[in-house]
Amino acid sequence: ISGDPKIIKKVLHAGSKAVNFGNDCKVQFHFQTRLCDQDKTLLDDSRRMGDGKPLEIILGRKFKFELWEAIVQCMAIGEVSQFTVSKDLLTQYPFVSKTLRDVHLPADKRNNHRCVMTAHQHGIGHDDLNRLMSNPADLEFTIELVKVEEPNEYQKESWQMNELEQVDRVHELKELGNAEYKSSNHEAASKMYAEAIGILERLMIKEKPQSEEWNDLNKMKIPLLSNYSQCMMAKGDFYAVIEHCTSVLKIEPGRSDSLRGYSMDYCR
Repeated sequence: ISGDPKIIKKVLHAGSKAVNFGNDCKVQFHFQTRLCDQDKTLLDDSRRMGDGKPLEIILGRKFKFELWEAIVQCMAIGEVSQFTVSKDLLTQYPFVSKTLRDVHLPADKRNNHRCVMTAHQHGIGHDDLNRLMSNPADLEFTIELVKVEEPNEYQKESWQMNELEQVDRVHELKELGNAEYKSSNHEAASKMYAEAIGILERLMIKEKPQSEEWNDLNKMKIPLLSNYSQCMMAKGDFYAVIEHCTSVLKIEPGRSDSLRGYSMDYCR
């Protein structure tokens, strides 16, 4: 950023703590986007989007708008700065803005144009962004850097993990789910088990069906499916119990007696 004539930075409020940025750091920041016209017309404000939470990005993970990745890395925690950016660097902004606006809308309310040519011809569902695409202009971003977390300071999403980390996460979720179940927190336990099952199923997609690796992952699902079924039984969702117990029996038919025992214990 420093020395780039196409990006002019103005500090509005000094930060309190310098940060060492690196790949996989999670960065949270608020932003406002304005036109550089006489009225400083507001285009976007993170505090007015959805639940008003800061935007989160993971550095080095190909966020759609690389400019923001560069901008936040020249800031300190708590800093508020204004960046005036040349239109030459902003061709992607209308599409980024559309994504951030639409993510909070129901699916049937979104205007999805995946083709750039189609978007330029028919618009992207927001008049102000359509005008910006037709008449590119410099923009002013006001950024407040709220929080930065090192990779070991936050729980990674499954898409950020390698396969070994994902398997470790499955074991962790199982133990967390078991603890919640013992405390009769069936809703919380079921969410833990469901997340673990989802991770295993995504890993299985990468393997050849019925291969040794695929079968090992499939067997790991058995206790999770059984535990999830017990949660559903406690909640009275018997259709889900039937569905997931059937899945267990398809993997391991010999489990019918143990599953019958679960149901008998519950009926007592």
